[in-house]
Amino acid sequence: AIGTALSVGEPVQVHATEHFCEGIKPWSCSATVVRDPLHGDVLGVLDVSGLSDRFHGHWLAVAMLAAGRIQADLVARELALRHRLMESGLQRLSKASSTGVILFDHKGRLVNEGTAGRFLAAIGARLDRHAGLRIEQFDADAGRAGGAALPEWLRPEWVEPIIHSGERLGTIVVLPDAVQREPGRRIVCSAATRRPGGEASSSLGPILGTSTALRHVLEKARQLADLEVPVVLQGETGVGKERFARAIHEGRLRRDQPFVALNCGGLPRDILASELFGYVEGAFTGAKRSGMVGKIEAASGGTLFLDEIGELPLDLQPYFLRVLEGGEVYPLGDAKPRKVQFRLIAATNKDLRAEVAAGRFREDLFYRVSGTVLRIPPLRERKDDIPGLVEHFSLDVSRRHGVPMKPFEPDVLDAFERYPWPGNVRQLRNVVEGMVMLATGDAVTVTDLPEEITSSVTGSEPRLPVPTESAPVADLSAVERDAIGAAIARRHGNLTLVAQELRISKSTLYLKVRKYGLDKLLLEVRLHDR
Repeated sequence: AIGTALSVGEPVQVHATEHFCEGIKPWSCSATVVRDPLHGDVLGVLDVSGLSDRFHGHWLAVAMLAAGRIQADLVARELALRHRLMESGLQRLSKASSTGVILFDHKGRLVNEGTAGRFLAAIGARLDRHAGLRIEQFDADAGRAGGAALPEWLRPEWVEPIIHSGERLGTIVVLPDAVQREPGRRIVCSAATRRPGGEASSSLGPILGTSTALRHVLEKARQLADLEVPVVLQGETGVGKERFARAIHEGRLRRDQPFVALNCGGLPRDILASELFGYVEGAFTGAKRSGMVGKIEAASGGTLFLDEIGELPLDLQPYFLRVLEGGEVYPLGDAKPRKVQFRLIAATNKDLRAEVAAGRFREDLFYRVSGTVLRIPPLRERKDDIPGLVEHFSLDVSRRHGVPMKPFEPDVLDAFERYPWPGNVRQLRNVVEGMVMLATGDAVTVTDLPEEITSSVTGSEPRLPVPTESAPVADLSAVERDAIGAAIARRHGNLTLVAQELRISKSTLYLKVRKYGLDKLLLEVRLHDR
């Protein structure tokens, strides 16, 4: 059954004498393929085997349900990996020239080409979102990838790996600011127009939303943009603190100067010290011969954004305080100070006063950095912004992945507004991307909702239209359960046909069958039809 399932790409059940090999005729096997839910590639086969005299007709259903759960977990893992890839590449993206960047995942598949599409079109290059470029094996010295030459439009100096916690998440290709095609398709790059300090102009765009809570914060941010006071952005994970930091930086005082970001969380102490202060040749074993300019020095004249400043190690805090008070930085291994002048914007999801009281953050540094504290509201406090954010993220997914734009039905938006969104805007963006990519119908419906959201909001009364005498309001979950059960009966337990009839993905159907306890009905239907 395993080989047959791999060959036909569909669920297969081989019973007893149906086997070709004599030695396994006493066995009955049920197998189904497990696919990459985002790209459709066959990843493997899940098989349930047993002696034929103990054969049960539901074995194939068990295998299919298990495979569906695996695929659902793969979706979550893939989206989380892509999110980490985008987060880890954010700092590099901010340094990219105006032509744009191209982002590949760890398998060399295209994740995001952003504004680089115009460049690729100009040189006649094409990228397949599903075919791997094998760029992750790129060797800059040899100018080759995976043993084969890179595409002729791709220059070695444009390629940089993205490493997070020692793991290669993917690759970023940073394109030059100006390009043109010469005869023979050779790419010639002109000098990029960069900000002082080598930083290229970049902006994450406007902050989306019109809610009262957001407008209040934006007004304060506009005022702070024209002031030189240090700012602490306080808010939960995923509210968009760096976006606010960039908006403040883009004020008239420093908009033409570098914006340099560093996340203080998740880095070992020694690496964080070298990233922050820089180092000179020979500062420590493994140091680059040319040394490295630290983020403090790179931000001189512009803005230094320290995300998760509450994670700055206690023993490094006095050195950073000295930089703020003296305007000088000592790179590691250097006895000579270097003059620096920058605006500091810090961000945290912690209560810094509580951290000071607990002895994890220096009181003198707290008063030095927290000239103004700007609290960014979580998404649950600005639910009026959710429909606009959903539309924006949906359009972005459609553009980046080349999938049709799909409207979100009112019931989905209603569920979104009732969900607490612990991951805030970042979580909403990932959920919208997953639903748009996996929805099989012309619109995104409640059947496409992740189980986490469905289980969270079903306990509260859904806000349905006012009922009429001829059309009483039914519980949404009950309607969905009955619809799936009826389809299972009509299609004699064939979940592929059920998914097609209901216009949902098979992975979503498996989750719904499990959620509503329809496994028993599925088994009864299949046993009855045998």
